[in-house]
Amino acid sequence: VLFPQSKIGINAEETTIAEILKAAGYATGAIGKWHLGYQKQFLPTSNGFDSYLGVPYSNDMTVADGMEFAPDARLDDGLTPDKLQAPTKQKSQVPLMRDEKVIDYPVDQTKLTQRYTAEAIRLLNLNKDRPFFIYLAHTMPHVPLHASAKFKGTSAGGLYGDVIEEIDWSVGEIFKTIKQLGLDDNTLVFFCSDNGPWLSQG
Repeated sequence: VLFPQSKIGINAEETTIAEILKAAGYATGAIGKWHLGYQKQFLPTSNGFDSYLGVPYSNDMTVADGMEFAPDARLDDGLTPDKLQAPTKQKSQVPLMRDEKVIDYPVDQTKLTQRYTAEAIRLLNLNKDRPFFIYLAHTMPHVPLHASAKFKGTSAGGLYGDVIEEIDWSVGEIFKTIKQLGLDDNTLVFFCSDNGPWLSQG
């Protein structure tokens, strides 16, 4: 597991599917949890992706030292990039990155699933007339669990159920967009799980 203090990441000699498809003329976008290193050389944009929006590791971590912040980054009141020293960092307060820079810290995790969905739909619309590859790795249902106000308290399965229903909604919105754009007979969608829920977390 890579942590915010980790100095390693994906090996430069590895060939990613994004690199193969980009060389074949595909537009490539990564969204969500990356967790293969947060330094510039390890990020999606250095490994075959044209763009990236996401949290660069698990959502129970914190901001890493030396991360580059966008000039217009949204920071909590009173925070500045130079004030983010170890004593002020709190667990489960993570940065949202756009390409190689932090744009939001700490990101409101209740809005992550919706923000990722909007980004996937944006990329679909942007690239509807050319081959594209979108990698979407939802941060949820990794703990701590977060659901938006639209889904919180709506399922019979507690907060975990709310989170899963919001991910189901996300997949539905993406499928709906693919169909609306007339791409449903020429688009492959692979849906796979990570390692499932943490049983130790209930």
